[in-house]
Amino acid sequence: MGLFSKTSANIGAGKDIEGADARAGFYWVEDYKGENVIWRLPRNIMLNDNVLVREDEYGIFFRDGKALAVFDRPDRYALTTQTLPVLSRIIGATVGNVQIGEFFWVQRRELRDKFGTSQPLAFRDNDFGVVQLRMFGQFSYKVTDPMLLITQFAGTKGITKSEEVVEWLKGQIVMVLNDTLGELKAKKQMGVLDMPAYLREIEQLCLGRLTQEVENYGLAVMKFSGLTISMPDEVQEAINKRGAMSALGVNYIQYQSGKAIENIGAGAAQGGEGAGFAMMGAGLGAGASMGGMMMQGMQQGMSGQPAPFGAAPAGAAAGAGAAAGGAVCPACGAALPAGAKFCPSCGQKMAAAAFCPECGAKIPAGSKFCPECGHKI
Repeated sequence: MGLFSKTSANIGAGKDIEGADARAGFYWVEDYKGENVIWRLPRNIMLNDNVLVREDEYGIFFRDGKALAVFDRPDRYALTTQTLPVLSRIIGATVGNVQIGEFFWVQRRELRDKFGTSQPLAFRDNDFGVVQLRMFGQFSYKVTDPMLLITQFAGTKGITKSEEVVEWLKGQIVMVLNDTLGELKAKKQMGVLDMPAYLREIEQLCLGRLTQEVENYGLAVMKFSGLTISMPDEVQEAINKRGAMSALGVNYIQYQSGKAIENIGAGAAQGGEGAGFAMMGAGLGAGASMGGMMMQGMQQGMSGQPAPFGAAPAGAAAGAGAAAGGAVCPACGAALPAGAKFCPSCGQKMAAAAFCPECGAKIPAGSKFCPECGHKI
């Protein structure tokens, strides 16, 4: 994008033009084409200035908020009343160093860029509630109507820089993307976990809507692809946990307990101070487990239920005698061997066994009734 001037040789970072142009007094002013979709000459254009329009760009003469002429063929144009007949009624017969308006260059070729959400978008999900989503992707666009582009942006919005046009276009993309997600949520009950399966459909819907949104500004979105939807780390972690619990067939408490045991084992395997803490945790867990068993045994003993395996019964001597299958000495409480007539500990004589006269069952010493038939002794 350039401009030749006969009237001002010191505009911009000048570079002399070789050959006939140099002899005629023309000077190169600026070259800012690059990837700019739109670029405005930093100063007003002067009468008799020469502008260069290349094959991949348009030139637009702009005055009083209106685009008055479009140069759509590659060439060098002298801005005179012959080139721009509209100047005849604007400046009349004025000659000399006169400012006549502004000049813009607009790209013809297709341009590419990337977009992303500057702030997360809120999405209401059936499983996870309100989730904040970030979205990124790529798009390409081109100018379809340069006069409409300049009129809408420079004349209506006051936008004269390429980056401002691109930022506006990215804002339209994010807005359309948000609307598309809401529509799929309402019509197809799409959730966060379903989005990867809908990426192609989301891209096509957005492309169609963007075409309608930007065509009134002389633009066309040619491609919309590479869409990536990401969730916050805590939401992604919750999804991973849910998948693991479903695969293992456990609930949340069981899953967390298993992870804690794994961490203890990993700490013990590493050794050092970490192993000490891991063993301490394991010891506390074992102590809590044994305490629970003892409490359960005491509760069963008080309720008359037999004590669980490994629980000590009340009275060590009585427990030892019962375990041996013998009687207990009434004098000292020592266990007696089966059939003993005297206590081996204190020498107490044992009473002879009595039998019920009614049913013949053996009656324990001191019994007043037969334990089998209830006959009074």
